[in-house]
Amino acid sequence: MLPRIVSPVTRAGLTAGFLIALGGLQAWFVARAEREEVDIPLVRARNSFAPAVERCAACHPRECDDFANAPHQRTLVRGSDPQVLSRFAGRSHPLTPDGPTVSFEDRGGELWMASDGFPEAARVDWMFGSGQHAMTPVSLLTNARRETELIEGSVSWYPPDLLSATPGADLTGKPGIRSLGEPHNHATTLECFGCHVTHLPVMNGVIDESRIMTGVTCERCHPGGEQHARAQEGGQSFQLEQWYKLPPLESVNRCGECHRRADQLTADELNPERTVLVRFASVGFVMSPCFQGQDESHGKTAAMRYDCLTCHNPHRPAGKAPGVYVEKCQACHGGAKPAAPHCSASPADSNCLPCHMPPVEVAPHLELTDHWVRVRRSVRATE
Repeated sequence: MLPRIVSPVTRAGLTAGFLIALGGLQAWFVARAEREEVDIPLVRARNSFAPAVERCAACHPRECDDFANAPHQRTLVRGSDPQVLSRFAGRSHPLTPDGPTVSFEDRGGELWMASDGFPEAARVDWMFGSGQHAMTPVSLLTNARRETELIEGSVSWYPPDLLSATPGADLTGKPGIRSLGEPHNHATTLECFGCHVTHLPVMNGVIDESRIMTGVTCERCHPGGEQHARAQEGGQSFQLEQWYKLPPLESVNRCGECHRRADQLTADELNPERTVLVRFASVGFVMSPCFQGQDESHGKTAAMRYDCLTCHNPHRPAGKAPGVYVEKCQACHGGAKPAAPHCSASPADSNCLPCHMPPVEVAPHLELTDHWVRVRRSVRATE
């Protein structure tokens, strides 16, 4: 018997497999996996006493002002949020031309979703996703052990304003609970929520929704923030970890706790032709020759290292202007680093992104940048 549906929750991602092997770093990944010594973190928020962003802003106003508009701040919102209701309520979407249709309804300020292929409606408790790429409805369940589980809605919202199938949704057209959404077990539920919050309170397997600290805020990336804030307020010193001082691989893997890590995958999964990998930027990034080619000196100086922070300020939304990223490429490929190859197909100051980091449609209405930087076969064939 299915657990009673208490309300919906969404899983931010689709489980998938990935890429084919490049270089010594990949061999290191695979060797670690074969020894079964890989540290695969259960992504969970760390501190129930994390300082609010406003408290951090007392000393870090610029970073906090920037962060107010960052997508990480909005990775989890209530299903009853007015913006959520405006995007979903009163709308429907057929999963297949002749299959079930999923519809959304505002019931007294709460969003509910229903499928004509399943007899029960479910309340949408939360939305996973900032809306920059998508928002997916989630309904919470209670299983037979009284643990919190979730259903990842089969229909998501995409910019500029449309509903379509969630990546990984059941598109067979069959009736049943999967036409409403994909059920996930308790462990997966905690992982999914863990990537969208700063603190996830769980007691005896039950998520305490009233005390969730939503969004990926300061403490999530800067553990020890509470001790740091108290020390500063008392005129003492408590230094937080500096990300630019981490080895580049460790830095990328911190992001990879939610954006996926290459050492969580097998050699067969690490295949650059597998489009699904584009969803996991940190995986492709560490497999790139540019990342693997950096030497120890690059890991010790912020100006020369190559990790996620090289191109992205985590306190701000990702920039759209290609020139910012091309400038980063030219820092090595423009002659400053003699060993870095030069492009023979285009002028040195041209936009290298369409060839080496193109946007890829990983699902209908979901286009993401491929961070596995490389010369693609299709590009070589036209040269």
